[in-house]
Amino acid sequence: MSIGKRGGLLVLTAAVSGLMVFMGIWQLSRADEKQQLLQEWQQRGDVQLELKEALAMDRPFGYRLQVGGVFLAGGELFLDNQTENGRPGYRRIMPLQTAQGLLAVDLGWWPASADRSLLPATEPPEDGPVHLSGVLIRPWQPPLSFGEHQPEARRVSSLAPGLLAARWGQPVLPMVLKTGAEDWQPVVMGPEKHLGYAVQWFAMTAAIWLLAWWWYRRQHEA
Repeated sequence: MSIGKRGGLLVLTAAVSGLMVFMGIWQLSRADEKQQLLQEWQQRGDVQLELKEALAMDRPFGYRLQVGGVFLAGGELFLDNQTENGRPGYRRIMPLQTAQGLLAVDLGWWPASADRSLLPATEPPEDGPVHLSGVLIRPWQPPLSFGEHQPEARRVSSLAPGLLAARWGQPVLPMVLKTGAEDWQPVVMGPEKHLGYAVQWFAMTAAIWLLAWWWYRRQHEA
């Protein structure tokens, strides 16, 4: 094989391994971010706020909240593509009118029917004032969006405040109150998973260079 072809293969090996090293480093950074998020969540989980206090913070997520208000009739929505124990389903979302504005409340998970045209049959919310407690979380938004459902539909794919405001007819606070969240974790993939992926990327990089070294040695001996 000519030097030019050998050099081209060396460049290709370097480029591929460089990409793999980049992916490994990225996975390490994601593991660090997830670890910090979990530590922050644990530290905040025992602190309870009033809604006014939460609104004064840039990132109130993870704190507990007690709030009073009235559920808006006819505002029930179902957040699509939410799994629990491997089962597909929805999160039931209701608008709570508070003294500080309209707050989206996650009232729990409901299983999905095999018929996509059917939504879960739920009991109507309480009439009159209610007092709720839970954890403040970020409004869930999918990593990829392929368009929203019709404005009149009760099935939604995102809890972006702008989308909820369009559905409910008034501005929505930039947070969600998640009830019954004692065992809930803010991450789907823990830091240990990212560490495992990083090790795999670095191992593949080493394997590529070992294979390249073996091939070059074989060519030289031939």
